[in-house]
Amino acid sequence: MELSSILGLPLGLMTGAQFLTLMAEAFRYRSQMEPEPVRTTDCSDGNRYAYGIAGICEIFGCSRPTAQRLKKSGIIKDAIIQTGRTIIIDRQKALDLVKEDSENKKGGRRCKK
Repeated sequence: MELSSILGLPLGLMTGAQFLTLMAEAFRYRSQMEPEPVRTTDCSDGNRYAYGIAGICEIFGCSRPTAQRLKKSGIIKDAIIQTGRTIIIDRQKALDLVKEDSENKKGGRRCKK
């Protein structure tokens, strides 16, 4: 079956064989794509500390609300030094604490420990 003729069909009008051909082509295309490398924070270049909620966002690659939730949860409490409104985060210690916390968890919110 020709792929261009299958792409023009609505999904509801495809036969099973046409749908499987389309899915096989999609998986083949996906496997050819290079996976995006995961960004890790390297602390060896002298940037040992990050500052503020924006620093937490930078370390973990997350949004501001997620960074605020992470700080408030207490998971990275030992990596944070806060004086008034000034927040200083030890990058490596924060990463280690999150890794340790994720290893201790067994399941989701509905999973009993």
